[in-house]
Formats: sequence, structure tokens, C-alpha cells
Amino acid sequence: MTDIQKYNSQPLSTEVVQFDPAVPDSNQSGMGEMIGPILRRWYVVVLVFLLVCAAGIPPVWILFQDELETSGAIRVSPVIPRIIFSDSDSERTMPNYENFKNTEAGRITSDVVLNKVADKLKGLNLELFQDAVDPILTLRSAIKNGKISAKPGQRTELIDLKMTSRVPADAEKIINAFLDSYIEVYNMEEAKGGGQTMTILEDQRQTLLVKMDQQRDAVAKLIEEYGTQELTPRQTSMFEMVSGLQRELINTNIRRISLETRLAAQEATSEDTILPLELQEKKNAIINTDPIMQGLLAEQRRYESMVAEAEQTMSDKNPELLRRKGMLENLTGRVETRRSQVAKEFDETYKNQAERNRQKQLAEIKAELDQTIAYEKRIQDQMEGLDVKTINLGRKQFAINDQQEQLNRTKEMYNEVCKRIEEIKVESQRPARISIAFRASSVPVTGRKYKMIGAMAFGGMVAGVFLAFLLAKADKRLHHPNQIVRRIGVRIIGTTTSPKDVDRKVLGQHLSDDYQNIRANLGLLNGDGKSRILVITSPGTGDGKTTFSVNLAVSFAQSGEKVLLIDGDLRKPDIAETLRMPKGFRGIQEVLFGKSIENAVYVTTSGVHVLAADERNTVDALNLLNQPQTAEMIRQIAAGYDRVIIDTPPVLAFADALVWAKMADATILTSLVDHTSQTDLREAIERLEQIGIHVIGTVVNNVRAGHSYHRYGYGYGYGYGDQAGRRPKRRHRERLLLEMPASGKTE
Repeated sequence: MTDIQKYNSQPLSTEVVQFDPAVPDSNQSGMGEMIGPILRRWYVVVLVFLLVCAAGIPPVWILFQDELETSGAIRVSPVIPRIIFSDSDSERTMPNYENFKNTEAGRITSDVVLNKVADKLKGLNLELFQDAVDPILTLRSAIKNGKISAKPGQRTELIDLKMTSRVPADAEKIINAFLDSYIEVYNMEEAKGGGQTMTILEDQRQTLLVKMDQQRDAVAKLIEEYGTQELTPRQTSMFEMVSGLQRELINTNIRRISLETRLAAQEATSEDTILPLELQEKKNAIINTDPIMQGLLAEQRRYESMVAEAEQTMSDKNPELLRRKGMLENLTGRVETRRSQVAKEFDETYKNQAERNRQKQLAEIKAELDQTIAYEKRIQDQMEGLDVKTINLGRKQFAINDQQEQLNRTKEMYNEVCKRIEEIKVESQRPARISIAFRASSVPVTGRKYKMIGAMAFGGMVAGVFLAFLLAKADKRLHHPNQIVRRIGVRIIGTTTSPKDVDRKVLGQHLSDDYQNIRANLGLLNGDGKSRILVITSPGTGDGKTTFSVNLAVSFAQSGEKVLLIDGDLRKPDIAETLRMPKGFRGIQEVLFGKSIENAVYVTTSGVHVLAADERNTVDALNLLNQPQTAEMIRQIAAGYDRVIIDTPPVLAFADALVWAKMADATILTSLVDHTSQTDLREAIERLEQIGIHVIGTVVNNVRAGHSYHRYGYGYGYGYGDQAGRRPKRRHRERLLLEMPASGKTE
């Protein structure tokens, strides 16, 4: 049993590589993805570093000659203890101390100081001023070029004044001239500023005295009317009176509204008011006690009795009965008439009496309402008068308080001015805040040349790293399997390791192991793994698809399946040359034209059936594949095999791969590390998906052992086809294949 067969018999732990949605490149900005591409281009960094050093270091070494540095310093004290007072305020560092030092450092090289320096150095025959037309311009030029500088020291009280020169004696004279001139200018400005301050303060004190007298007179005039400046008690008393009147006015308003309501209700009373029940009973009683009414009722009852007796003894047409009934009807009418008459008399009497009562009540309500309105008016007048007095009193109090506050503020300002005058008089005896710390002295400038050389070397290193970074950003090739998962969003079926990481003695075993894992992953990705027809393609040339197709066919054949390998690249057939097949077995075109497949298939000792192609009909390759019978013929051929693997041209090169993919059950894309472009791979997937092709995933070739999706702790793999940008030659190319026979047989 061979080593490969031993490996095939061993159980494998398979792993299907999952992937997250593709992430844009701009988001993949980790340190690893920045440093890794730069490290791969270390030679660029080294080359740029050497070029910069070779171009810059010799001029620096020649041009930068040894010089001496002359320095002096001005001390700016952050704290000057006060003479009169000694407290936390007097011992505190002046605010904005660093800004003050920066300002004074700028004044050292100002025009005022430069004029004085030029005057002091005139006639000293210094090297700096030889052949100089204007000494001031020469000094300005030296300051601009950095030969003379004045900078505040960090975390010190000093302002350092420095000059580089080859003549230290001249430099010391110039620095000392700057120190003396600056101190003279500062003292002159301080003296001038102090005198101006005293004059301003004295004038302010006199102005405040006059203002205080005027404000006192104004306060006296305001309090003359009431004899006191505290008017709050009076105002409080007026407020209480106004509150009482307000309450009384509210009660009066309520009473007025009530009277107006009663008056409106009384005026709206109707004359046809229905009689109350007791008056109705009294009315009925008067009607019943009326003498005439009683007589008529007695006579009515008598005739009713007579009619009742006559009806019993007389016929209906008896004259006497008719007379009696007529009398009864007459009496009944007289009774009703009398009843109406008595009721009418009672109603008229009641209405007259009610109207007299109503008029009396209206008169009483109107009189009371008039009195209430007059009383309300008097209260309102009193309140208006009190409001005016209260407002005037409040304004008077406000005016007095305002004037008193102005007087108090004026007094405070006056006291502060007097205090400030006394302090200035005493504090003028304090030591100066700014003084000369030390005068000019010269020392050799050490390390400047070497610092420039170090800076040049560092700049070369930075330039090299930057150029390597730019090259890495411009490089769109795949360098890591994770780039496919994150940026393109396609499954990785498996990886094959670069042969550079593997000992050549065990390369065959590792190849077999790689393809067993790829074959197992294909089974997981396709359920039962029975996608009969598989198309193997790639985005472009040199991505290792032909080698992968051959090795995958051998792996399936070694697992016991009947496999047919078809060279679908009719434009540049390569499988026959790769397998070194005899010339007579290169006829996929003959099969498509109707030749029997048994006469065209070549069988290797590994059990792989190969249907190769030759270079005939390369121009009509697409037309040949697009024939209606081609797809059906491939299906018929595939029916006799467990697996059909078709090696096609690159997707982006020709449309042949798309035609083959439409005939297949699934498609696998191959990619090659450091060769396949991410853009090409993404575009190839998009073209396949646009026509509904089932892309299982991709196989990444030439992966480093540390990046492989199937690791054993040592590297393994093989190399692939052509290098980027190079057209394959027609001669035999060395490929790393699984165990492949030197000869075969036909079936």
C-alpha cells in the first residue's frame, strides 16, 4: 500500500470554512493588515533607506562644520514678594506666566532693541558686519536664519539668547549687547509706565472726590421731603390700606352683581304667571261661597231631581218633561257663566295686587343698586389715589437707594485708588521682575552634525516605510485567505500550502491530505456530495485551476469513484500536455462532433478517465460549446460517471467558462496567493452569479503553512502554474501533482 493510499484510508477531521458578509476595504485598517504588507516589502524599505542615506549623509558631513554656541540669559521672575503685604496673593505666580515669557522673548528681537544693539556694536569691526550695508538688516537676517535666537526655557525662569559662530569673541559682544539693550528698553518702559500710572490714579482720585460730594447732595435732597431715607414702613402701611380697599371693593362688586341679577329676574317676571296652589284653592272657595252661585246650584239640583222623577213617569216627548229639561240646561249654562265671572273677577284682583307688589320690589332693588354703584365708585377713586401715592413713594425709595448705592460704589473706588497709590509708592522699591541671569559665554556645538545624520537616516527609514505602504495599498492581490472571507464574502472550500514550507520528501503525502480535506468539505457543502458535474475555473490565468482539476480528479478516483476529467479549455488546451498523454487521445472536439467517447477517453493507472482537447477549432470554440446538442451530450456522458470535472478557461478571459458552468451542477473558483487580484475574483463571482451559476466556493492555492485552513504544525502544499502577467508557453510546465502514471490505457 502506498503512502497516499494509507492517508486515504485514515479518517479525516473536516471543517467547512464559514464566512461573514464582505466588509469594505476601508474598514480593514488593523495594525496587522498595515504591518504585514509593509514587512513583505522590506526590500523597498531597505533600498529607500540606503538611497536617502547615500544621497544625504555626505553633504551633511561636508557642509556642517564645527561651530561654537554663545549663550546668555534673561531671568523673568514669576513671583516678586510685595513689601507692604505678605500673603498668599503676593506669593502666587503671576497669571499667564508662560505667555508673558513668550512675549518678552519676542521683544528681545524687536526693532527697538535692534536699534540699540546696532548702536552699541557700531565701530567694533565684527565679522558679522563686514561688508554689511545696514547692521540692522544684518541682525534681522541672522535672526530669521536662526543664527541668533531668543527662546523661553522650558520649566525655568530664563529666556535663552543664543548665537552660533566661529568667532566666539564677536558672538559674546553681540549677545551682551542684546542683553543690555533689552534691559534698558524694559527699565525705560517700566519707569514711563509707572509715572503714567501715578498721574492717572491722582486724577482719578480728584474726580472721585467731586463725584462723592455731588452724590451726597443728591441723597440729601431726596430725603428732605420725608425726613428719612427709609420709606419702607410708609409704603407697607399704604399697601395694607390698598389691600383693605381691594377686599371691600370685591365685596361691593359681589353685592352689585347680586342686585343686578335680582333686578333682571324681577323685570323678566311675566304677568300671566300661573296661580299658586293655595291661591287656586282660595279662588275655588270664593266661587263656591258666592250667594248667587249657591242659589243657582240649589235650583240646578232641584230641577235635576224633577227631571229624574219625570223621566220615570213621563214619556220622552211629554211637554212637561221637555220643559223641565230645558230649564235644567238653562240653569247649567247660568252656573258656568257665573263661575267664569267670579273666577275672572278673582284673577283681575290678584293680577292688580301682584303688579303693585312687583313695582314696589323693583323700586327697592333699583334704589339699593344705585347706592351700591356709588359706593363702588368711591372705593375705586380712593384706591386710585392710594396707588398713585404708593407708586410715587416706591419710586422715591428706589431713587434714594440707587443714589446711595452709587455713593457707596464711588467710596469703594476712591478707597481702592488711594490704596493703589500708596502701594505703588512703596512697591516701587521692589527688585525688578526682569534682570540679566548671566552674561554671554561660548561652548563648542557638539553632536549637531551627528544629529543631522541621525535625522537623515530616520527620514530615509520613514520614506521607505511610506513607499512600502503606498505599494501595499496599490497591491490588490490576495495575500491571506481571510481577505477572501472578509472582503469578498465567498466560502473557502480548502487551501493548499506553499511548497516552500514543505520538505520535498513528504510533499506527496501532504498533497494527498490537502485534497482529501477539500473533497470532504465539498461533500459537506453539497449535502450528500453528489454534484455530478463540477466546473473548475478561475478569474484569470496562472491561478492553478488546471493543476487543481487534475489533482481533484485523482483524489476522487482514489476514493473509489469513477471520475471523468474534461479539458474544457478549447482555446488553450493544457491537460494533455500536463499528463503527457499520447497525441491520439486529444479529441473532445471529435466527441462534440459525434465521435464515440470510448475512442477518445484516456484512462490513467489511478483510474481517472481523461477527455483531453487539442488546438484545433480554437476560433470556433464558443460556437461549438453553444450548440444545442452540446449540453445534452455532456449530460449523457456524465451519466456513466460518478463525477465529471471540467477544467475551463478563466472567467474574465473568455465566455467559454460561463457556457460550461451553465451545463454543470456546481462551480469552483481557484485563486492563488500573491497572484490573484481581489477585484478579479469579486468580478468573476459576480459574472457567474448574474447568470444563476451555483458557486460552491473557492480553493486558495499556495497558502503559507501558518495561514492554511488545515494545519498539522508543519507546512505543506505545492506550487502553481504561471506567474502573474506572463503568458504560459506551449512547452511542458512543472506541476506538483498527486501520484500520476507515466502511461495509461484506453477504455
